[in-house]
This record gives sequence, C-alpha cells and structure tokens, in this order.
Amino acid sequence: MADTPADDHEQGGATLGEAAAAGAHPGSAQAAMSRQKMLSRATVGLGALMGAIIAVPVTITVLAPSFKTVTEYAVDIGPTTLYPQVGQGKIPWHPVTLEVRPDDTTGLSRRLVYIRNDGNDKFTAIANTCMHLGCPVQANATGFACPCHGGQYDSQGRRIAGPPVRPLNRFETSVNDQGHLILGRLNAMDENLQPHQLKGPGQPVTGLLSYLYPPAPQAP
Repeated sequence: MADTPADDHEQGGATLGEAAAAGAHPGSAQAAMSRQKMLSRATVGLGALMGAIIAVPVTITVLAPSFKTVTEYAVDIGPTTLYPQVGQGKIPWHPVTLEVRPDDTTGLSRRLVYIRNDGNDKFTAIANTCMHLGCPVQANATGFACPCHGGQYDSQGRRIAGPPVRPLNRFETSVNDQGHLILGRLNAMDENLQPHQLKGPGQPVTGLLSYLYPPAPQAP
C-alpha cells in the first residue's frame, strides 16, 4: 500500500525528531561538527584580534616619528660682507665650516655648507652631503659633484646624473639687524626645490614611502 500524506508526515516528523535529538546529544556527530565550526571561527577571530593588537603599536612606532617636530638651531656665520657675489664663470660658492660642537675634538660634528650671494640680502646655503649615501660633495663652476659614486647636481643643487635620490639639502637663511647671515633650519628638498622635513641620504621626501622614514635630527 502506498504511504499516505499522514504517513509521510509521521515519518518526516520522526526523522526530524531523531536528527534534533542526535544534534542535542553531546556525543553526536552533529554536535561534534558544530563544536568544530565554532572553535574554527573562534580561532580565526582570536587570530585577527591578536594581529590587530600587534600591528597597531608597530604601525604607530613606524609612522609616529615621521610626524614629530624637529628642533631648529640658528647659527650666526658672520657679516654678509664675507660672502660677496662672484662673477659668472667662476665658482660662486663660499665654503663655510661649522663647528657645531666646539668641545668635540673628534671633528665628527663638523659640517660644511656652501654659501652663495644671490643679491639684495638673499643667500642660498647648500649642505655638502650627497643624497645618495652621504659622501661630501664638491662645488664647481656649474654645480656640485660627488667623488664617491658619480652623483652630479646643477647650480641649484638639483640632481642631474648618478644615483642620488633627490636634490641637496638647504639651510634656511636670513639677515639679522646687525647685517649677519643666519643659518636656520636644514631642510630636505624635492625636485621643485620645495622644503620638506629633513630626511637622511637615500630617503625620499615625497610619496607614500617617505612616511616610513623618521626625520633626521638637527645638530644641537
């Protein structure tokens, strides 16, 4: 005899009831599978939480130095008359050695800056540190050259050949009431000669990667 709808209902009900009973039983296969899924999801969630806990401090540690304010140090390098304008075709730069720390007998704190008189109490002050690996560049009639790896810069300190990643660093300049030339903050420069927070040689100052490098310290 064929099963009636009532019989189907009873059989279906029995089957569902048995499955529910089996699922509710702690030792059943359904219960074991449910526990496995729950544990898997909990493990994934815990891993994600631990990853976030670890990543956030690391990210802050890496990026925070890029937003720190670097202290400025002004240096008086004497009367502007020490740096006259130089005729065309000659080296226009006056080299000035700065003893940043007079008590430093090693000479490691010594810096060299090239000064050019642009007229009307306007001066350009370029640091002699190559923006490849930090070798000292040398001034010439057309610009600057690095003897270490062939880096070349034009008369404004922009890179024109070799491996440097950006133009030479520049000091901010001003003339005080006594007619003395004052060197201020040392800035990194981009290709448009716009100032940026100081970075070390080989480090970019624009683009996303620039945020991964901490600022270089100004000399006290």
